[in-house]
Amino acid sequence: MVQLFILAISFIIVYLVTPDIRYIALKVSAVDKKNHRKIHRKVVAQLGGLAIFLGMWGGLSIAALLDPSFFREHLIHILGFGVCSTLMLLLGVYDDFQGSGATLKFVVQIIIALLFVKIGFKLERITFFNLVDIRLGVLSTPFTVLWLVGVTNAINLIDGLDGLATGIVAIASVFFCLYGVLFRESFVVFTALALLGASLAFLKYNFYPAKIFLGDTGSLFLGFVIGGLAIWNSKSTLHYPFFLPAIIVLLVPITDTLLAIARRIVRRQHLFRGDASHLHHYYLKRGLTQAQVVYGFYAATFILGLASLLVFHGRSF
Repeated sequence: MVQLFILAISFIIVYLVTPDIRYIALKVSAVDKKNHRKIHRKVVAQLGGLAIFLGMWGGLSIAALLDPSFFREHLIHILGFGVCSTLMLLLGVYDDFQGSGATLKFVVQIIIALLFVKIGFKLERITFFNLVDIRLGVLSTPFTVLWLVGVTNAINLIDGLDGLATGIVAIASVFFCLYGVLFRESFVVFTALALLGASLAFLKYNFYPAKIFLGDTGSLFLGFVIGGLAIWNSKSTLHYPFFLPAIIVLLVPITDTLLAIARRIVRRQHLFRGDASHLHHYYLKRGLTQAQVVYGFYAATFILGLASLLVFHGRSF
């Protein structure tokens, strides 16, 4: 019953506040202007991530009231998760208003990720059945930071078509919720449901033709939350049940990011300079419509999520 409340509350909050946030964004000129890399042909409001932020944490606040024992038990980690995700949101807000520049944005993301590690979120071991067992040791902190910053930017980079990043995160949230149920991690279940409700409601305004975009406000926040949940661990410092399946379910944005890095290295371009050669641009140039590309990426993410469940269900890794 608590889970249904979380889903419903997060959905309702986002559904109700998004029009007001859109109105404010247009009033203060927090808009996504046209340029050579943009698909849209008109000025569109940004700051949509504020609605998702309010919806997700609104839903989790309800969960804290209905099931306070779990939240008291893990208060420090949950507060740390909240503080770091809020800092990432604020970085996105600043970027949507002022344009922080790719290098500065990257440096601030690293600082936030290091703070997250300091709070106690650190990936120390990677295991895969009885085939792989890697203790990261001194590489634990840099690997965790690389993961967090990498996923944050992967969601940011895939956010190039109306509803694309939001829908991918919504689908990923379904599977994160199932992972949480399988491994009895209540916070992952609660957060994934809150994220799902918020994302589904936002798609009402974000799907083609979009009335409002996530902006960096939303894409950075969503990427960080998803990346953080993948290394959430309340039971053992050496047990990370979500990390490897998370890689599989997020393979679409991860692949797009790796291809972008490789492409820019080969072309001797600045790694942080945007281009119009991402996967979604490629399929648009092949003649597909925006909706067809978005639905195709949704389907790929869903199939990868099912594959991750088939591989890892009932296993200890």
